[in-house]
Amino acid sequence: MSNSLSEQLLKAGLITQSQIDQAEQAKIEQKEKAKEAREQAKHKQSKPNRSSLPAKSNKPAAKPEAPKADADKPAQNKPAKQRSASDLEQFYRERNSLERQEKEAEEKRKRELAERKKQTRQQVQELINANLKNVEDAAVRYNFVVGETVKYLYVTEQQQQELAAGVLAITFLAGKRCLIPAEVAEQILAVDPDKLIVLNKDGIESSEVLLEPELIVAVEHPHL
Repeated sequence: MSNSLSEQLLKAGLITQSQIDQAEQAKIEQKEKAKEAREQAKHKQSKPNRSSLPAKSNKPAAKPEAPKADADKPAQNKPAKQRSASDLEQFYRERNSLERQEKEAEEKRKRELAERKKQTRQQVQELINANLKNVEDAAVRYNFVVGETVKYLYVTEQQQQELAAGVLAITFLAGKRCLIPAEVAEQILAVDPDKLIVLNKDGIESSEVLLEPELIVAVEHPHL
């Protein structure tokens, strides 16, 4: 807006001085913007055409990927897991082997014990059968005690005296009461200490036994 026109409008009261100042300021700003635009255009023309240059990427250059820790963990842990599984399998193999050895040793011990018992029975049986003094037609009833039970055996008068004197002894074989010499009874006890042997060791006189037969107390053993 020219000064003359502005003055005329101001005098006419159509505008104010503030409006005139704003208009002048806007005009100045437009001029400055136009000047800056012309200078930027000149500056662009002076620079080489960037379109001919290879476009630069704003992205940073890719760095070589470092091995991921998480990716390596399974590879690192895998041998440890394999070792752990291998150790566990080895433990079970050793334990099973030990249990098998113990079982075999126990079975062997039982077999050996059963074999020894069998041999002992055979030895005792052979000693009894080889030295049996029973007489089929013996008529004297000889009473003796086994534990709390009174048992008896028919013997001759001579055998009665020998029982009372501790020369003869009584034992059992297959449920049968057997008369055997005292020294054989001692041999049997040496072979089988659990064998039941009835033996009088009191040294009673034969004359007293003939008048009144005594009750001979058995040596207490658990098995018949």
